[in-house]
Amino acid sequence: AFLARGVSFELVGAANDYVGKGLSGGRIVIRPPENTKIVAAESIIVGNTVLYGATEGEAYFCGVAGERFAVRNSGVAAVV
Repeated sequence: AFLARGVSFELVGAANDYVGKGLSGGRIVIRPPENTKIVAAESIIVGNTVLYGATEGEAYFCGVAGERFAVRNSGVAAVV
């Protein structure tokens, strides 16, 4: 659940709830496949309660986030 400083994680595809829970300095990138017909601006790429309790790091999501995005975020820089 914790991604430490200096560690990067990249997922090509979609993710579910609680992505980045406890993020503590690392970097998360989630994006759709390059050869997909999915329109990122219209499609949910990460589920609900993303970055819950995260304290430090970076998160980049190419698409739409579910409800309660970055609730209780305490220092993560996030781009959706």
